[in-house]
Amino acid sequence: MKNDEWKIGVVDSVGEGLISFTSNYNDIGDQINEGKILSLKGINDFVYSKVDISTYLLMRVTKVKNGVEESLKQANSFISVNKITFFAEPLGVLRDGKFISGAVQFPMVGSFIFGVTDSVLTMFFSSVGDNLISLGTVNNYPTVVPDLNLRKLLTSHIAIVGNTGSGKSTTLRVLIDRINSVQDSLSKLFKMFIFDVHGDYSELDFVEHIKISNMHLVLRNLKIDDWSAALLPSEKTQKPILRRAISIAKISKSNKCTLYAMLTKLALEDATQDSFSSLKRTVTKWCRRALPKETNLLENWTLHYGTETHEKTQIEKKIDLLIAHSGFKNINDLIISDLDNDFNLDDLEEALDIVFGEEEVQGNRKSRTNSETMMARFRNLKNRYGGENGILNNDHGEEITLRKNDENWKKEKLFVLDLTGLDDVALRLVSNYLVRSVFEFNLTFDRTKRNKMPFNYLYLDEAHRYVQSSQDDETTIFDIVAREGRKFNVYLGVISQIPSELSKTVMSQVGAYFIHRIQNSVDLDYIRKNVPSASNSMVSRLPILPAGTALLSGNAFDVPFELNVNAGKYGQASSSLSPIIDIKK
Repeated sequence: MKNDEWKIGVVDSVGEGLISFTSNYNDIGDQINEGKILSLKGINDFVYSKVDISTYLLMRVTKVKNGVEESLKQANSFISVNKITFFAEPLGVLRDGKFISGAVQFPMVGSFIFGVTDSVLTMFFSSVGDNLISLGTVNNYPTVVPDLNLRKLLTSHIAIVGNTGSGKSTTLRVLIDRINSVQDSLSKLFKMFIFDVHGDYSELDFVEHIKISNMHLVLRNLKIDDWSAALLPSEKTQKPILRRAISIAKISKSNKCTLYAMLTKLALEDATQDSFSSLKRTVTKWCRRALPKETNLLENWTLHYGTETHEKTQIEKKIDLLIAHSGFKNINDLIISDLDNDFNLDDLEEALDIVFGEEEVQGNRKSRTNSETMMARFRNLKNRYGGENGILNNDHGEEITLRKNDENWKKEKLFVLDLTGLDDVALRLVSNYLVRSVFEFNLTFDRTKRNKMPFNYLYLDEAHRYVQSSQDDETTIFDIVAREGRKFNVYLGVISQIPSELSKTVMSQVGAYFIHRIQNSVDLDYIRKNVPSASNSMVSRLPILPAGTALLSGNAFDVPFELNVNAGKYGQASSSLSPIIDIKK
């Protein structure tokens, strides 16, 4: 067989999205070429045609029928029993040794179709890789090991999706391993962080492991968007309360008495109370904190037809005096003076109570009730993570950060963040803070020194738990990084078993998809509508892909194809254990 040409058929019909060709059974039977068996398997095979002397059109077989298309419509089609019709979709052209995705030239009817040998297919794939890494073999071609274009992968957001047990975590482990093998080719500014939610990457021995549970978040560094990601407040009613509470929580202890005095004054001036008893409860609550030594001040306080008694006048005088000595006119002045103070969860809980108090003296009696779901999440967060060994205890371990100045940290390129044990609320808080802090550091980087800007890769396992669209269609930090991150050397990787629940903004910016077996109709429809280069025929194969096989598609892959990931030792880490004992007789 000369020049690796394996002629298998003749073009029967041509359309922009589909080409059919007819073959004789004798032409497509197994043949030997240079000691190797050539075998056509049908669906998912690659074939090609010559558009001109230096241009080859690569196609993928999507459907096979027995007989010639026209004769199959006849009542008696025995005349075509030796014929078979293939349908193939064009993928791109190879011209002068370079592959160009998409097709603008097509073969004429009657042109020859050739089956690809391993050497021909290798020629196609070698034109789109950069000879740095490979992850496995092309499905249907066990000896063809395509190079991926690592430069494109590392300048794209990526997504690794698929059902449980389909091989997502294994694919990421293999990818990390291959990147580790070419560290010398990576910038010294390169950092990759794997957010490990289930311990699936704990056995990687060539990365730096960071156990989040041994560290703490500096609450002062958290912003409203971090708290919002965790507590999910409603945008119009609960988020303003949360924002103000965070500001009030930072008020120093030395200014707390002034704060309580201002709240007492607000309560005394409250004209919306419907009874004296409720008014007295509110005044008593704050007055006792403002004037803890004045224990008898409130005992005989009462109202007579809206006129204050002598005792109330004394309260008012003492409160006014305390406020005057402080030099602050109102609570906003206190907030401005204490913007950078540390605080703890007790301070924040009290601050929330204060804001509810402010709302109530202004006539909003339902603010506390309407915020109960947010408060339930906060109490859960405080109870689980605010204790002695909690990540929200400022005295527990080192600060949680993805930036350190020590030399050992600077030398490392690959990190696994152990997030096991965090519930969804804490996971949303930690991930939002870390992604935001990394992005904001690069965002404020001196643009005249852009060549010194770090490269940060944030690969987020179980991403559907925290990379979601906002309830109120607000832009999240993940959305911002997806849209703007590439300009500032920050890239996302989302790994998920439920792609349809991921942020649509994030997924729209993904340039490299590794799609494993997906059987849910909602997720399949999502892939069909949102993944570029993934044709209907490719998506239709996803429910039957074996574990460890993935469809590679997106702008980072010039040729969309199915890859059998060479898992090696990483294939066992995510495998399920069986309770059945093998008894050998």
